[in-house]
Amino acid sequence: MSVTSILFIANLVMTLLCATSLALIAVTHTSGVFSALAMVMTLLLFLCVLVLARKHSKQVVIADRYRRLGRKLLQLKRTKKRDESMAINVLNHIVQQSPDVSSHTNIWQQPLEVFSGDLALTTYNDNGTSYTLLADLTGHGIAAAMGATPVASIFQATARRGLPVEQIVVELNEKLRLLLPSGYFCCAAVISCRHRSLKICNAGLPPVRIVSKEGSIVHVIESTQLPLGIDPLQECDVSVYSKTFDHDHRLYAFTDGLIEADNPHGEPFGEKQLDGLFTSVCRPTGRLNHIKKAFTDFVKGSTQHDDISIVEVNIC
Repeated sequence: MSVTSILFIANLVMTLLCATSLALIAVTHTSGVFSALAMVMTLLLFLCVLVLARKHSKQVVIADRYRRLGRKLLQLKRTKKRDESMAINVLNHIVQQSPDVSSHTNIWQQPLEVFSGDLALTTYNDNGTSYTLLADLTGHGIAAAMGATPVASIFQATARRGLPVEQIVVELNEKLRLLLPSGYFCCAAVISCRHRSLKICNAGLPPVRIVSKEGSIVHVIESTQLPLGIDPLQECDVSVYSKTFDHDHRLYAFTDGLIEADNPHGEPFGEKQLDGLFTSVCRPTGRLNHIKKAFTDFVKGSTQHDDISIVEVNIC
C-alpha cells in the first residue's frame, strides 16, 4: 500500500472519529442523558484520537522518508563500488610489477583502505640491475593513491633506463613538487642492487636494516634526506649509501605504519621488537613470513590506523 493511500485512510478515520465525538457532545448537551463528566471524557477521547492520528501520520511519513533514503544510499554504495573497482584496475595497471621480478625481492602490504598511500615496486633494467622503490605518500585512500600514479610511472621509466639512484630521486622529487598540494610529501627509499653492490637513498622512511644470512643486523641506514616533494633537489644534494658485500645479505625497508601499529592494549609494535624478529630466524627465505605472522598476532583485535608495507631485497 502506498504512502498516499495510508495517509488518506488515516485522515478518513480521523474525520469519522471527530464527527462521532461531535455528535456525542451534541447529544449530551441536548438530552441531558450524560453528565458533565461524560462530556469531559468525550472531549478527552476526541483529543486523544487527534493526537494518535497525527502521530501515526508522522510515523508513516518518516518511515517512507527512511525507505527512500535507504534506496538512495544503496544506489550510491553500488556506484562507489563500481567506481572504486574501475580506479583499482587503472591504478593496478599503472603500478603493475615487472614480469621478470624474481625471488630477489619480496613485498608485503596491508592497506588501511581500498586504496593505499604506500607504493612498493621492483623492476630490472637491461644489464640486470634490480631497482626497488618503497614510498609512503601523505594521507590515505584514493587521494594518496592518486599521488602514487606519477611516482610509479617515473620510477619505472627511469629505472628501466638504468639511471643512477641520485637521478631517479631528483626526477621523482621534481615531479612531486609540481603535482602535490602544499603540505603533502612522499617519504621514499630508492634502492638499486647488482652483483652484491647496493645503493640506497632513504628520504624520510624509518631506518632501513641490512641483515646477514645468519640474522645479524650489520647496517642501519638512517634517513639522510628530506621527504620528496618539499624542496628543490639536485643530484649533488642526494645522499646515497653505497656498499659492496662479500656474502649474501638482505635489506628490509618499511613504512612507519608497521612499527607504529599497536595492539589492543595500546602498545606499539616498535623497532625493537622488529629487530628481534630478524635475529630469531636464521633462514632468510622464511624471515619475511615470520615477521608477517608475528606482526599479525601482535595487533590482532586492534584497529589499523595506517597503511603497512615492508620490502625484502636479496643483495646477491
